Formats: sequence, C-alpha cells, structure tokens
Amino acid sequence: SCVCFSNAAVVDAQGQPRTGLLFRAAHHDAVAPNVLAQIERLLELDNPDAMRYLDAKRGQRRTVRLVQGEVHAKLHAFLLAGDTRAQSWVLPLLQDALPAHTYGRALLVPGATPPMPVAQSGQQVCSCFNVTDQAIGEHLEVCPPDAKVRFDSLQASLKCGTNCGSCVPQLQRMVKASLTVTA
Repeated sequence: SCVCFSNAAVVDAQGQPRTGLLFRAAHHDAVAPNVLAQIERLLELDNPDAMRYLDAKRGQRRTVRLVQGEVHAKLHAFLLAGDTRAQSWVLPLLQDALPAHTYGRALLVPGATPPMPVAQSGQQVCSCFNVTDQAIGEHLEVCPPDAKVRFDSLQASLKCGTNCGSCVPQLQRMVKASLTVTA
C-alpha cells in the first residue's frame, strides 16, 4: 500500500505543511538487498549520514536519516525490513516532525516498544491531513451546538474530511457524540 500523509500543524520554512509517503509491502520471503537499496535511494536514505542496521541472516534491515532542524534533529525518512513493529513508534516521529535527536541509534532498535516515550498528539482520524482525535475533540469543544456547523467548522479549520473522504463517517460520529456530551 502507498498512503500519502500531511500534517497541517507542522510547517516547513516556506510555510508548507509536513507531507510524506508511507509505503508498505509484504512478501513471504525476505526482500532482496538490491531492491531495498533502490528503495533507500528513493527515500534519500543512501546518504553517508544515514544510520543503518543489517542482519542478513535474520532478514532484518533498518535505515534512518535525521536532518538537523532549527532547534532539534528530526526524522527525514526511515526503512524497516523484516521486523517492522517499530513503525508504531517511529512513524509519529516522522509525521509530526517530533524531536528525534535523543533517540539516536535507538531508532534502529526492533520491536513495538520505543526505547523512551514518544509524545503523540492522539490517534489519527484523517490520514490525508494527519488530524488526530485529540485535535478534533479540542476543536469541537469550542464549536456552537449545531451538528452541521460543527462538521463544517472541522472541515474549514482542520481540513479533515475534505480530501479523500474516508474519515467523514468517523467525523460525523465524533460530532454527534460531542453534541450528546454538551447537551
């Protein structure tokens, strides 16, 4: 699968939202090293400053690249092959442009448990614009008690539900639930 992501809450020096691509592939055999090397080149992970871990015997390969920002180093790209459970804690570092300098080589550690806590901003609801349930909840708290107004306000301010539309049913449920709570 190939899924685009965007985070309007995180902008670059030109004021553009954080965008990227999440590519997942599966095969019953380990992927050939030359294929992984091609993917690394496409993700700009073939630089000398990228950190790498390779265990050919176990079919494990991890590559990460940090780029120095104004204050902290941030994750630019990563590749996990073999044990991909670390995606659950590495992906928010990339999508939310969270400081990653303190992780260093720990970014290469396999497994679903991060070596230190990752400050996340909630569960993602809108993958097109990386809008979380926390951001939606905070926005709904200050909206007038009208379902249509609330839904339209979410779309206008957070952009969720305005691109592919796959999150619209969940947004509608959240709006309805927020009306029940405030009633």
